Amino acid sequence: MNLLKNVKIDQILGYFAAGQAAKTSDIIDMQGYDGVLFVAGFGTIVEGGTLNVQVYQDTDSAGGTMAAVAGTAAHTVTAANAALTQSAIAVDVYKPLERYLEVIVTPATQDAVILGVTAIRYKGKMGPDANADLLKSTQLISPAEA
Repeated sequence: MNLLKNVKIDQILGYFAAGQAAKTSDIIDMQGYDGVLFVAGFGTIVEGGTLNVQVYQDTDSAGGTMAAVAGTAAHTVTAANAALTQSAIAVDVYKPLERYLEVIVTPATQDAVILGVTAIRYKGKMGPDANADLLKSTQLISPAEA
């Protein structure tokens, strides 16, 4: 009935200061889930730079043979984008062909601040756990004003 109880949310990549180096997320296990929405957050980005959020998959939980999935979320930063103080790229992978997934975020040509990547697994056949990895989760149902 509400999203928080029907998804599994994980922070799979943390903050990285401005730079152009590729950053690799933690690996997530898709067993029991139909899909995952990856949300890559960015802070300061520079016009003319590119941001690429590429998903990789593997049958091995160690990720030793990760391979890029077809399709990518590459974006060239415009002047309007560079004026934003926060932005994001979302990639939704529905019914991945392999069990384990990770994301590699690559800022190129110009520096970019990576705020992190969040994975939101959904439609779990077994149902998500209690989102125990979050610092806090709060559900508000028809809340009154404070």
